Amino acid sequence: MKTLVLNREVLVIIEESIREGKSVSLTVRGNSMSPLLLDGRDTVKLISFRPEELKEGDVILFRYGPDFLMHRIVRIDRNNSDDPPIITKGDALSGTEKTTMSHVVALALLPEHGLLTLWIRKGLILLRSIRLRFRRILNMINRSED
Repeated sequence: MKTLVLNREVLVIIEESIREGKSVSLTVRGNSMSPLLLDGRDTVKLISFRPEELKEGDVILFRYGPDFLMHRIVRIDRNNSDDPPIITKGDALSGTEKTTMSHVVALALLPEHGLLTLWIRKGLILLRSIRLRFRRILNMINRSED
């Protein structure tokens, strides 16, 4: 029998494991990092880190309010304080998030994908988007005919 465990609960356990110096493999949930990371398809290895080694371009798992996010570091302002602000962004998103070094749980080691794989994934994402919009248009037309 399968047991359903909330993502947040699993991530708290993962956070504890990382603090103990263990690495953890995690299947990605969500598409904010697509096409590089796809929901339910890709696995990342989460490892501990030293704050001074984090750099722009790294992908991190961090606490964001009551949730956890895994996004790419856009900027770190190391001159500001003992707990430097970090700006992150999902590769597929236009907006950014602000967090601090103390909220970073782990550094994510990403699977290596070739350019062809990324290109195919981008194409599939575009096709899904077109199909979804086409369905919405058909639904609007059908509703207006009723």
